[in-house]
Amino acid sequence: MKNYFLIYLLFFCLVNYSSTTLVDSIVTLSWSSSGISPIVDRFLTSDTQITLKLFCRESSTNLNETQGQTRKPLNKDHEKTKIKIKGRIGRVVGCLPLQSDTLMTTNQLSSKDNKESRNMLEAAYFNSWKQMEIREFIMQETNCDDSEELLIDQYTNITGPEISPEKAAEVRKTMLKQEREQLTANQKNYIPPRRRRRAAEKTNIKLTNKQSSTAPVVNRQSEKRLQTWTDGYYLIEIFPPVILDLNPPELDVDVIVSMKNRHGGYITADEYPALVFYGIMCGIYGLFAILWFVWCAFYWRELLKIQFWIGGVILIGMIEKSAFIAEYDTVNRHGYKVHVAIVTAEVLSCLKRTVSRMLVIIVALGYGVVKPRLGPLKQKVFAMGLLYFAIATTEAILRLNTTNDETNNKVLISRIPLAVIDATIYYWIFTGLVTTTRTLRLRKNIVKLNVYRHFTNTLIFAIGASLLFMIWSLKSHFFTTCITNWREFW
Repeated sequence: MKNYFLIYLLFFCLVNYSSTTLVDSIVTLSWSSSGISPIVDRFLTSDTQITLKLFCRESSTNLNETQGQTRKPLNKDHEKTKIKIKGRIGRVVGCLPLQSDTLMTTNQLSSKDNKESRNMLEAAYFNSWKQMEIREFIMQETNCDDSEELLIDQYTNITGPEISPEKAAEVRKTMLKQEREQLTANQKNYIPPRRRRRAAEKTNIKLTNKQSSTAPVVNRQSEKRLQTWTDGYYLIEIFPPVILDLNPPELDVDVIVSMKNRHGGYITADEYPALVFYGIMCGIYGLFAILWFVWCAFYWRELLKIQFWIGGVILIGMIEKSAFIAEYDTVNRHGYKVHVAIVTAEVLSCLKRTVSRMLVIIVALGYGVVKPRLGPLKQKVFAMGLLYFAIATTEAILRLNTTNDETNNKVLISRIPLAVIDATIYYWIFTGLVTTTRTLRLRKNIVKLNVYRHFTNTLIFAIGASLLFMIWSLKSHFFTTCITNWREFW
């Protein structure tokens, strides 16, 4: 029983869980005299409460001045300035945006973009709204000094998408083909960000009067707050604020958008399952720690050094999962991600993966079974561990600090040495297993030989499962033109 527990424990240590890209659920949208209008895109559950708050500051071209004014009270002459907020919220019904798609990026339209790039991005933007169920809203007018939540003055019924899902898939395929051609032709100037920005004059799209079959008619007078109507991928666009004064002052306006889900937290729909997942994993590691401590207490006279290595991996794994829980729980409670917490969790994850690989290597080499000590191999194992930890940490930091990491060249390049050293470790493990099993066969130690056979089969199963998942992930998320089930994203 103990040997089988060791085998399954090592299997769990080898499985590589990666965190999703956490996003804030309290976002500040800013407008300046340039008229650029940002968009918030999130996976949201049904009945997610969306609240808006207003903040005004004196217009300034100096970034330092602007940041300083956020801490200073507004000019008294402008405190009573009347402002009205208009916008719309849409849920994608057809094809969801892919990680490499233009909609999931926020390529800002600037003067540096050529005409072809701008036309392509504008076409993708307009087509995305044609695939949505849309509601337009007008908030009650308010003063600049009013920090209360904005209430709805007018709220339209839900209008259905203009194009069918089949047509959306065809449009997506054409857009992706054009995007790849444009990326090849203009790789230098392409910067793939996360949210899209649009000029204010181009945001008014005519909506159809076709009523969605899945959306009920909503009484405008009964709703005073924005909320989602079903689970899915939403875009929230707020048009540039309208200043109602006869002689409007030059003000920069911020609108704070807060999205609170039906579970009472701020975490998005595609990241909520990860919060549950890490909680379960932390419980599993805690159970492993208790069982391992009990067994070590029973057999303390027969303990080998490798047992302490296994206990160390369990402890690091439990701390790692606790760090991920803290990271996701912080976003869920407060709506903001803490970068230090994310980096700490990722570094702990790299440390656990490093120690678990070193543990598997020394087990494969027969340490404590056919060899009382590793000898000169000890330095090689530690050197390999340090090299893997350094490369894995570098890749994790780049991934965390890079927008849209799946299509960024720096992150992709950093994964090449990580894949090479992983392949080297796997080769070392299996060559060590071959040597160890040969030694046990010559010694006719059938009991230990059977344990190593099971251990080898478990490693083969783990690697096979990883390869199958990799193939499925590539097929489902990269070599496809249309994903309709948003739950696959988490």
